[in-house]
Amino acid sequence: MSAKDTRQTVPALGADTLLEALEEAERHDSEGCMVLSAVRDASGAIVDFEWLWANPAASRALGHGTDSLRGKRLGDISPVAGLGGRLAILKQVVESGRPAADSFPEGDAWLLGTAVPLRDGVLLRLRDVTSALRMEEGLRDTLDWVRDVLESTPEAFFTVDAEWRITYVNRQAAEITGRTQEQVFRKILWQACPELVGTLFERELRRVAAEGSSTIFEVRTSPERWHEVHAWCSGQNVSVFSRDITGKKRAEAERDALLTREHSGRLEAEALVRERTQELVAARERLVQSEKLAMAGQLAEGVGHEINNPLSYVSGNLQFALEQMETVLQGQVQGGPLAEALDALREAREGAERIRVIVRDLQTFARADEPHLSPVDVHAALEFGLAMAMPHLRYRAEVVRRYSQVPTVMAHEARLGQVFLHLLVNAAHAIPEGDFTRHRVTLSTWLEGPWVVVEVADTGHGMTPEVAERVFEPFFTTRAVGEGSGLGLSTSLGMVRSMRGELSVDTTPGAGSMFRVRLPVTAVVADAVAQGAPRDVPERKRVLVVDDEPQLASLLRRLLGRHHEVVVTHSGREALALLERDADFDRVFCDLMMADLTGMDLHAELTARGPELLSRFVFMTGGAFTERARAFLQSVPLPRIEKPFDPGTLRALVEGAPPRDRALEPLPRVARRG
Repeated sequence: MSAKDTRQTVPALGADTLLEALEEAERHDSEGCMVLSAVRDASGAIVDFEWLWANPAASRALGHGTDSLRGKRLGDISPVAGLGGRLAILKQVVESGRPAADSFPEGDAWLLGTAVPLRDGVLLRLRDVTSALRMEEGLRDTLDWVRDVLESTPEAFFTVDAEWRITYVNRQAAEITGRTQEQVFRKILWQACPELVGTLFERELRRVAAEGSSTIFEVRTSPERWHEVHAWCSGQNVSVFSRDITGKKRAEAERDALLTREHSGRLEAEALVRERTQELVAARERLVQSEKLAMAGQLAEGVGHEINNPLSYVSGNLQFALEQMETVLQGQVQGGPLAEALDALREAREGAERIRVIVRDLQTFARADEPHLSPVDVHAALEFGLAMAMPHLRYRAEVVRRYSQVPTVMAHEARLGQVFLHLLVNAAHAIPEGDFTRHRVTLSTWLEGPWVVVEVADTGHGMTPEVAERVFEPFFTTRAVGEGSGLGLSTSLGMVRSMRGELSVDTTPGAGSMFRVRLPVTAVVADAVAQGAPRDVPERKRVLVVDDEPQLASLLRRLLGRHHEVVVTHSGREALALLERDADFDRVFCDLMMADLTGMDLHAELTARGPELLSRFVFMTGGAFTERARAFLQSVPLPRIEKPFDPGTLRALVEGAPPRDRALEPLPRVARRG
């Protein structure tokens, strides 16, 4: 040992025993673990570190064999950009006696190192964080792309949070106010733009925030400028799009002036001009809305589906890791590396939840026809619509209720109430005033297979076949000009279809009309989820997972495999071959969109060859972004869960699997070509 190079190793007392214990415990660990000893000069200052021991995972991470590291120094093995450049941090850990962490590149990977002090040395753990960094970078690129789109659009756009603080504003929106983006960003809207206080703009935005709804209205932003404003509520945030319609308003003003000057003798011509103008304006509005949402729709559908799949196993594995670590740490003293790791996992789970909310908001913005569905009591929704419609019905007809005992339905509660309100107001307008005792509006409900049927029948004037064929067309109305927009029934039809239901009419001229709403029941899903958390010792069941994402299938095996037998297949074709040998499963989780044979194709095969197995199926989807997938989900009354899903829901669905009194027979084989 030279005068300039004195080495003091990890504690002499029990050092070999410690290394042997570490080697035995960490030999098969997927995370790297190593022990480094401080190398000191003659003055006692630390000048380097050398390896005393490293497990195979740590050796692979540094690109060396286990034995080749022993006795080597940092500078001999790792470049300055990698672990070799962390001498100062390791020195600080030894001298301060406090752990430290840092990330660094090593070859093609990024590693996160956590150093814990030992006596004149460190215990260093390495974890590969390359995938997490790449996902974060991809999300950041996606958000930058969305921001570029919003900055390049000709419309103004801004968002505010629950406290009316401006969380985003594009250049066009700032220009309308005469301020810069920096002047209004993160400011309270009413303080940054006091000229909006007390205006229609403020009233409409506060109503949207209070009701969690959406609206479209026109405002005059200056004596010469008009804007059309689209505002909608997304969670606790309110988003606002605004486009300049000054040209349209000027054209309307000029048209009105011309019609006023030429009113005498040209009533028929004026009516024709108004009709054509309304049609053109309506067509233009629909075109603008379609073009505006097309780009966002492509983004939401593509990004939403691609992110939701990996996000499912990221979120699920984080939740699983949290549950395991909380079990390990239960009853232990707070603090220490494991507690810090537990906090890091919680923060990572919060980050994954933020990603999920961002993707959901993008999809909501692009496809407003797909609201979040939940179990809804149709009788409560009917009573809500009836309470709102009573001013129209009170002097026209008697209301008769014929309710049957029906389960809840999968619907959007506010929208379903709005549908019933439209139907009841429509029934009231079909009945003349002044003959209350002769007319009735009858509300009936009943269960029809997997559907709940709601019927609103009136004894009004009814409709001719020609009118009945067009009754759901947008802007079609039989009322006088100014008494109706012709959008009530078409809007109701869109809402019912967005809830995977059906809306139809049966009418007879002079005898009244009957509108029927059919909605899928929630009994299968609700009964399973309502059982809550699994029992302490749940009944062991057989579960089949069909998903072409290996990580997602691995997650389901991890979440369910402790208490149940889990069989995994990675394609629809592989699942079909398995079911021909063994179909005795209590629950089958099947991905909807797969490459070779989709969940829809598998459903079609089982319908023909083994329909009794379909009652065990639960479809998993990260976004039904094809017309075929949307139509399938609307027509098939089987339970489905959206990715990313909650582990408790998965366990409840398994525990709530339909009981069976015998084993299910394998599917009959069919001859295949080739």
